[in-house]
Amino acid sequence: MSTTEVVAGSDTNVISMLRNWSLGVGVVLVLLGVACFARPLVPSLTITFLIGAMLLAGGILRIVAAFGMYSWKGFWLTLLCGALSVVSGTAMLSLPGVGIEALVVFLGLLIMFEAAAKIAGAFSMPSGFPWGWLLADGIITGILGGILFTASPDQAPTFLGLIIGAHLLASGVMLLGTGVWLHRALD
Repeated sequence: MSTTEVVAGSDTNVISMLRNWSLGVGVVLVLLGVACFARPLVPSLTITFLIGAMLLAGGILRIVAAFGMYSWKGFWLTLLCGALSVVSGTAMLSLPGVGIEALVVFLGLLIMFEAAAKIAGAFSMPSGFPWGWLLADGIITGILGGILFTASPDQAPTFLGLIIGAHLLASGVMLLGTGVWLHRALD
């Protein structure tokens, strides 16, 4: 089945919009990926500080909520969860190196699950779709997730930034490939 047959009967405006979004987001992801390669510690520290701040804010809100519901059976559990979030957020903000190490393990697992979804998705695409791009993205993503998951603590900050960069780059290239495929379908 050809590219034209895959999108035949589809709304041309929808296909055009998908093409434009795929190309636009693909370019942005490629640029972000290149930026991560240029300064790998910046994305590592940025992610650590953002997550630390969110944990801290969420913990404070849970504690406030617990005292607002002090007569509820879940008071102590809500208070404990809030306190754990405050401690975790404070630790990530004050010890970003340790926070990066924890994130590396977690993101390694998360990225490997994403890779499995991409690989499975590649085999469920309609014939004529450039499923090879999605399969390649899934394989690259899986390898990167495995590297992150097994990284030593000394390598964690650099690996995290580089892997985020490679992940963004691979996803950007996949979207660019999809955009080009959709562009050809419209011609």
